[in-house]
Amino acid sequence: MNKLEYLSELGAKLRTLPRSELNKVLSYYSEIIDDRMEDGMSEVHAVCGLGDIDEIAQEAILEATPFSNLIIPSRSLSTVDILLLVMSTPLIIALFTLILVFYAGIWLSIIGLFLLDLSFILVGITGIIASIVDFSENSAIQILMFIVSLIAIGIGIFAYSPIKVLSQKIVGLTTWFMRKIKLRLFRKRV
Repeated sequence: MNKLEYLSELGAKLRTLPRSELNKVLSYYSEIIDDRMEDGMSEVHAVCGLGDIDEIAQEAILEATPFSNLIIPSRSLSTVDILLLVMSTPLIIALFTLILVFYAGIWLSIIGLFLLDLSFILVGITGIIASIVDFSENSAIQILMFIVSLIAIGIGIFAYSPIKVLSQKIVGLTTWFMRKIKLRLFRKRV
């Protein structure tokens, strides 16, 4: 499939969107294809690398639809719907609480790693100052304290980058996960 065919098929699947949103999505994917072709890919490979056109269309429709339109039903709820909603509320609350606790645990672990990293640097700086200011006349202990302080600072500096990458990966994974949940929950309504 070439660029023109891909964009026309995508446009056909997005015909329910307002014209401005449709043009924005089509120009975005046209630019992606052009960028890939500038990087040396053939037009066919650049188009194939974008992924499933149905998933892209579904995600674009969900992104363009206000969240309130997805949650608030377009029809009035029947008595059975209300009864099922009321009966499932404890399960829904427990599920959201479990997800929130899991997510908070991950982020508290990341924050703990950053604080541990900061403590290595602060202990190192404090140790260097203490080794310089130490009046004990024992130069072996001062040198040892200075070397251990430099090692602590080195560990703190060395550990910062992996912790930062880990937190960025978790943010990316969270974004991906939330997008997948949004697609699964609201697929039938769009």
